Amino acid sequence: MLNISFKKVIIVALLVIILLTWLTVFLIETKLRPALREISKVKVNNLASMRINQAVHTVSAEFDYNELITIETDEHGNVTYIQPDVNRINDVSSTVTLEIQNYLRKMRHQPVALPVAQIFGIEVLARHSPELVAELIPYASVDTKIIDYFQSAGINQTRHRVDLDVTTRVRVIIPFLSDDIQVHTTVPLTEAVIVGEVPEVYVGLEEGVLSKIE
Repeated sequence: MLNISFKKVIIVALLVIILLTWLTVFLIETKLRPALREISKVKVNNLASMRINQAVHTVSAEFDYNELITIETDEHGNVTYIQPDVNRINDVSSTVTLEIQNYLRKMRHQPVALPVAQIFGIEVLARHSPELVAELIPYASVDTKIIDYFQSAGINQTRHRVDLDVTTRVRVIIPFLSDDIQVHTTVPLTEAVIVGEVPEVYVGLEEGVLSKIE
């Protein structure tokens, strides 16, 4: 019969506990946390982008292209002048930014479920595995910028598209992770197909006719 002192048993038990603790921390830091971060990033981006699109769609239904852009043509129907309405554009930008903030606030009441199997890369069991629930806290700050560009739309036709570029952040809080995720998306606001020749001075602009609007 082995003669093992109680003190040695305690020492071995402590070493085992320390080792298991170290291994747990190591797995969390090297495997679990990165996986949680990537899965959270995808789900938060999808959810936030959906909310942003809903907000933009709500506001864009209240105006049309001609309220933002004035186009003058000559007697042959060719474009001679394209003038953005700065005041109206700024008004639209402010309105849509507030609407986006309102829609993003709703994310606080829409927790995101992260399947444990998916976290460990077992996609086939993701539907039936236990879940970690993530709390989402959108930041109040939303950066928006109205951008535009020209595209060929056929013979003697040019599409002028006006989009909204949106950047914001969402804090994700789940076990083992609390992280800020940046969300960036571009949403269509309005567009028009211009029939007739458009001067190269407009079509050739890399940042569109709205690039100098502050």
